[in-house]
Amino acid sequence: MERKTKQAVVSELGSRLKRANALFLAEYSGMKVAQITRLRRELERVGGEFKVAKNTLLKRAAEGTDAAAILDQFVGPNAVICSYKDPVGIAKLLAGLAKEMPLLKVKSGILGKQKLGLEDITRLSTLPSREVLLAKLLGLMQAPPQRMVGVLAANINKLVWTLSAIKSKKEAM
Repeated sequence: MERKTKQAVVSELGSRLKRANALFLAEYSGMKVAQITRLRRELERVGGEFKVAKNTLLKRAAEGTDAAAILDQFVGPNAVICSYKDPVGIAKLLAGLAKEMPLLKVKSGILGKQKLGLEDITRLSTLPSREVLLAKLLGLMQAPPQRMVGVLAANINKLVWTLSAIKSKKEAM
């Protein structure tokens, strides 16, 4: 590969690594082309990208980015999976596909500035989706005002029931 081509690859990889909100490093050796193509399509569907590059170029591209935290993992045939939208969705997809494709081995990752191990990625894949978490948060935020309304309404209801009982008693006399 010529020097200019290498520089272009490094700058392109660097911009992708900077833009990503999460990165996952996976080993893919032995996978068939059809499996890799399916993986790429599934990742694109959930806002991710599967990129293969030489480790030396990947190390140079990772300098100055959050990916520098996992430079020691750039050994052997690696693929970088970048998440541009929902890292939980990417982790779920990778966990599901790793069961179907045993040759796909997720090694490590980065979420924000935090380094993730295999256990962390597995835990990340078991989290509910963003929409479910937002719905739960909204429910928690609505609960105190709803309880307050219930407490205030209870006093008024007791007064109405008492007045209704007094009215019924007087009518019965």
